[in-house]
Amino acid sequence: MGRSADYTIQGFLYQFNQTLAELLKAADDAEITIEGIVEDIEVATFSGTKAIQCKYHETKDKYTPSILYDPLLQMMKHFKSNPMAKISYHLYAHFPNAPAVVISATDLNSALNSKNKDLQALIAEACGVNVNGFLKVFSITITPKYDDLMEENTKLLENLGFNKSEVETLFYPNAIQIIADLSIKHDEKLRKITKKDFLDVLRRIRHTAISQWTLALKTRQKVVESRRKQLRENLSANVRLRFLVIFPEFLERFDDEIVLFIKSFIDKYHYKQAHTHTPLFALDVSQDSFDEIAERLIGKDVIPNLGRPVKAFSEVSFFREPMVSKDKKEFSLRLIRWDDYKNLQLKNKADDFFVIGAGDIATLDLKDINLETLGAENFDEIKYMLGVSNAY
Repeated sequence: MGRSADYTIQGFLYQFNQTLAELLKAADDAEITIEGIVEDIEVATFSGTKAIQCKYHETKDKYTPSILYDPLLQMMKHFKSNPMAKISYHLYAHFPNAPAVVISATDLNSALNSKNKDLQALIAEACGVNVNGFLKVFSITITPKYDDLMEENTKLLENLGFNKSEVETLFYPNAIQIIADLSIKHDEKLRKITKKDFLDVLRRIRHTAISQWTLALKTRQKVVESRRKQLRENLSANVRLRFLVIFPEFLERFDDEIVLFIKSFIDKYHYKQAHTHTPLFALDVSQDSFDEIAERLIGKDVIPNLGRPVKAFSEVSFFREPMVSKDKKEFSLRLIRWDDYKNLQLKNKADDFFVIGAGDIATLDLKDINLETLGAENFDEIKYMLGVSNAY
């Protein structure tokens, strides 16, 4: 990941952390909208609405008002369109060398008169705004750097009764994940949550979320280690039916690693005679790629059941049990394309359903199934969390 990508993700995480701080400090019944009316955070209480934006500029050596023209214009545009609404506008910003920032009428007029081509549409919509009226309902806070904000949130969680030993590796990363999940919902009503509901959801979670967001946290190593420990109990059981669906889009070196990953998993969890439940792997790949992977597995002496005795897929053949000789099974795994798996009429549900990578499983019936989502980006971390390897 390049430095620009690092800073982009850090900017989102800063926003999520600021949202989390707002949630944890709010009254129990205050309603929070993630990515609200002016894009970032919106807090509704009996006294009105607090519209919030977050701007994180760790790489800016020097503060200049023009850096904030975009969020200021967005807020002025909204204020102009809602003159009678009880809305206060608040901007949270971080600059490494700016301990305090004051926004004046001069700064706002300079934003409205900016020649920046990228701002012209916003300027046109905000033109004619009552600048002095806007200033009465606007405030700006220069916030701590990202690390300090993260530390503050972990302490707030502890103060709310969350187990101190689990905050870093369970509750804090899951709090960030809940906010990230809410932020991408299209319907604004689905992006609303109260502090009470948020904390209720968080307290019920016992598995650490693994995603691009939680793995981008400063506590990445602890998060991965915690997830490995959580998965260990079920993975240590000999008799357990495991399905793994793998989405390659964001997985690094998928083509190079997929065969080695499947072989490593089989060598670890399906080699004993006591391992009586054949694991199923569903791959979100094209037919040509699927056939190539199957051929490469056979070349590694890992024999897949493709459910194709000749050409046509046979569900009966796919779900039959392998013939077993004294020391070898007829096949080691069931292998299927994700598009075909979704059409199966399953008679037996998995005990554990692993989702590896980033993909949509919303249409699946996962009732009474232990769902384990590992949204990591490389197989080394995935193998470590699954106990297939001891280092990454």
